[in-house]
Amino acid sequence: MLRVKRLNGSENAPPTRTSVKSMGTRLRSSIADPNRKRRARTAHGAKHMHATKSKGKSPATLEFEVTSMSAPPPPVADVEMQDVEPQPSRTKKTYRLPKELLRPAFQEISKETLLSVEPELGEDLPDIEYIRDAMEELGPGLLRATSSVRATPLKDALPSEIAITINDHSDYPPPTHMLAIYPKDVPGNARRQVTLVPTHSVVLALHCARLPKLKASPPTPSYTTEDRTELVVPIQPLCLPSPAAFSHLSVFLYTKRADHLLKSLLPCPPPPTLDEDRTQLPAFAARLADTYTLQALLLHVNSVHGLWQNAIVLGVHIDELWDQIDLAWEVLLSAMAISARTPHLMLKRPSALPPAAETASPAPDPDSAASTPTA
Repeated sequence: MLRVKRLNGSENAPPTRTSVKSMGTRLRSSIADPNRKRRARTAHGAKHMHATKSKGKSPATLEFEVTSMSAPPPPVADVEMQDVEPQPSRTKKTYRLPKELLRPAFQEISKETLLSVEPELGEDLPDIEYIRDAMEELGPGLLRATSSVRATPLKDALPSEIAITINDHSDYPPPTHMLAIYPKDVPGNARRQVTLVPTHSVVLALHCARLPKLKASPPTPSYTTEDRTELVVPIQPLCLPSPAAFSHLSVFLYTKRADHLLKSLLPCPPPPTLDEDRTQLPAFAARLADTYTLQALLLHVNSVHGLWQNAIVLGVHIDELWDQIDLAWEVLLSAMAISARTPHLMLKRPSALPPAAETASPAPDPDSAASTPTA
């Protein structure tokens, strides 16, 4: 059992973080506030989640041949070969990518799960959308609390709990859990890597219909000084297809900023009104094709695909999330098609592209290679 050191110097002093309101109290206060405006939205994503798109045939696939550069071999020790410069090797690989990413059938979150992580919401639980709207007001502050967390380094074994330090001066509740995210498949004898991510259980329970049962978060007291807080939280193992892409989903669930999500999924910022005006997509995709290689674009394709996989596994059904996944995927595949001189595979009117887009020289390859599932 990890023990928290009392930072105020007195072994008998009470906790000093008592001024922080609990998450349940904050949510109920926000929901009951008559001055709070509820954001209009389609109920439970019904506009998209029950579309025939999720039940039809498998989407068409596109093939891209991507050339990657490997590091040159170490210099040869033979004196007679000293004049020969080691050369990097080129590797070509064909990737098959679906033209569009299918959306899963809608699944509502469990109110029982929500009450188990936040019992203060009470049995008279209001409509889930009201709670989600209230959470949007608290989300950015909660995210700042998680971003200020520092944890004790882990050794070989994964403990059941972990001591964390929070360098946040606000009065937002601290994280309730530390997610230990790990991939399902590990190649060969490679060691399974675990990524630690602090989180608030209510944020996950509000948006993840397929959330695994979370460990109970005991009312562990926290101890503060003027500059930091220390407490102990449970470690929650979580297996995901793409641990590296979880940060995109986590930040979005806290902030609901679709524009920020789209920027994080693309190599450079898109036009501000791209989501509303898709006529800007061909020119933007052409600019990406003119600036980045197929290999560089593939890195971002992997990121979007990983986000898509994680959202399906966790059962996240938010219109804005799926809209940005669709848009980022269309932009990236359009850019790859233009770079491969096959713009007609993605764009309905390739003649609308700037003349230089189809003959542009690619930028240098990035240092790292990428691989994408052949969905």
